[in-house]
Amino acid sequence: MECSEERILSPRENLNPLVTQYVEVQRELKETRNQRRRRHLKRELADLRIELGWKLIDCGRSEEGLAMYSSLSWKEHGEIKCNGMSRALVELGRHDEAARLLEAGLRRYPGSSMLWVAKGAFYASLEDTLESMRCFDRAILLSPEGSWEALYNKVICLEKLGSCEEAVPIIEGLIAKYPGDAKFLSERGYCAMEMGYPQEALQYYRSAMASWVEDQDVYTGVNIYAGLCVAYTGLGQKKEAMEIALEGLKRFPDEDPILYQNVSATFWDMGWKEESREVLKKGIEKFPENEELKKILDDIDDDMDDPDDGVKPPILGLMLLTALIYKKMKGRRRP
Repeated sequence: MECSEERILSPRENLNPLVTQYVEVQRELKETRNQRRRRHLKRELADLRIELGWKLIDCGRSEEGLAMYSSLSWKEHGEIKCNGMSRALVELGRHDEAARLLEAGLRRYPGSSMLWVAKGAFYASLEDTLESMRCFDRAILLSPEGSWEALYNKVICLEKLGSCEEAVPIIEGLIAKYPGDAKFLSERGYCAMEMGYPQEALQYYRSAMASWVEDQDVYTGVNIYAGLCVAYTGLGQKKEAMEIALEGLKRFPDEDPILYQNVSATFWDMGWKEESREVLKKGIEKFPENEELKKILDDIDDDMDDPDDGVKPPILGLMLLTALIYKKMKGRRRP
């Protein structure tokens, strides 16, 4: 196993202390008459709305996140308000509203690196990778030290365009500037895997895991577990791929369908066809809207009904699809 069995809090569990704190500050503000204390509590409440709004969106509660950001003052928190509201609107599929909001925000704050990153994320949600990357390039130019969020997202755009060679110097620059940051190490591993160097990818993913266990967050963890599974598979290490896939699913059963798919793929690779089916069925129960899991289950059922039909081994297509979904998952990430 790659790390300890200490349980990691999900985004929903991490949300609870913030909600409690938010309610307490609201209560104190309502009861306090001291004007200095009230000003302090109002600032604290605004900061909590910003943090809580983002985490609500992380948890899929985008309407509530939108309400949090909408309650912020344009005068005091205009850029942050526009950034958070646009993200919530994109998650809710209200793209026209998000576009109008970002246009208004950039008219008001034309030099905002944050809002150019938000606009890049907006275009990424529309699968317009080239326009997305143009926005991230603009954000980089507007940031005196080079926005790591924009650089990081530019790397993901380059990966989606199949230009990992161009992405490597950028991600290596981020690794040099932020040594030990698990998300950057993981991204470097992804590039190595895409460029056909599974052993190099494995080394980066292992380094990412070692850093991640010191400062764990769910989304980077999912990426590392998925990456390790693909790297081990690329090296023909079936047992190790299966073990890391199982560990990832055990730690994050509610976070991403990719982890169910990876376990299913490694079971299939071991020849455990029925077990592979059962894992996919559990994944579909957990993520009933995920069409990829349903498609793979149909493919497996077709293969089991007619195992001699077809030109290539089914597992080849299954693993290629695993890599594709992993790439899609990465493209949806937010800094």
